[in-house]
Amino acid sequence: MSKFYLTDPNINTLPLTDLQFRIYQYLCAQYNVKKQQAFIRIVNVGGQFQLTKDEVQKELIELSKIKHLDLPLISIEQKNYISFDMPVHKKFLESIGFKKYQSPGWRILNNHLNEINTKIIKTDYLYPRLDQYELYDQLDDLPTVELKKIKKSQLKYPWKLDEVIKNRT
Repeated sequence: MSKFYLTDPNINTLPLTDLQFRIYQYLCAQYNVKKQQAFIRIVNVGGQFQLTKDEVQKELIELSKIKHLDLPLISIEQKNYISFDMPVHKKFLESIGFKKYQSPGWRILNNHLNEINTKIIKTDYLYPRLDQYELYDQLDDLPTVELKKIKKSQLKYPWKLDEVIKNRT
């Protein structure tokens, strides 16, 4: 789950170069959702994409000029130090229920993941404890009448049924 991050799918419609898109996706992955805080370090971006400091600054300035929903992708403030924010990403997260230090978005995400994880279909197999070679031996020892009653869906290794039937003829 370490590679998991949220991002607005509407970003794909913006006039971004390939490099700008990859940088923005990287910044979305680095965004702290709980604190609603962007983590942007020019050195990290440069190292990730093999760019110099000046090239990274130029790309970040270009990203700050691109607007979506009347907000820039990245806002840059310079006081005693340079600080960055991602207003579009923040608005997207708030729209799906993630607010600063609140949990509705986390609950929705957790419920969705639980739904996905609980959809595992449990099947009762014939001879569930046998590996495929033991299953082959077991099926081979069965009379032909009983063997014909067994369906492939009842076996953990259905191809073994085909092998046994093939070898019997």
